Amino acid sequence: MRRIAGTALAAVIMMGTLGVSGSAVAAEPQAGTTVSVASQSASGDVEAQRRKCVSVKKWYNKRFNRMVKVKNACGYKVCFSVTMAASRDPEFAIGARKTGDFRYGGIAWTKGTGIKRVSC
Repeated sequence: MRRIAGTALAAVIMMGTLGVSGSAVAAEPQAGTTVSVASQSASGDVEAQRRKCVSVKKWYNKRFNRMVKVKNACGYKVCFSVTMAASRDPEFAIGARKTGDFRYGGIAWTKGTGIKRVSC
């Protein structure tokens, strides 16, 4: 019975792998069409820079609060949220080229695991 189940599982995995690679091939551009590689790499650089805009400097406790110190290296206002396990992520905004301290929960709350960009 285990051999049959293992074989069936392997077949499902192989079919899934072939399905994913088939869709990736279909997404490639047709012959005769031109794709600007420079524009793709430039958009990738912009996304990488946006991710680097907001960075965590320090996680700490202040009396009965969980705090995070965040630095914005960009020249515009950025909105972000503090990610926490099994909890709703609180959202904050920080001005251009500023460093700020934000209270994201009480001492009994779970610790933050990171930050992510959100739309303002």
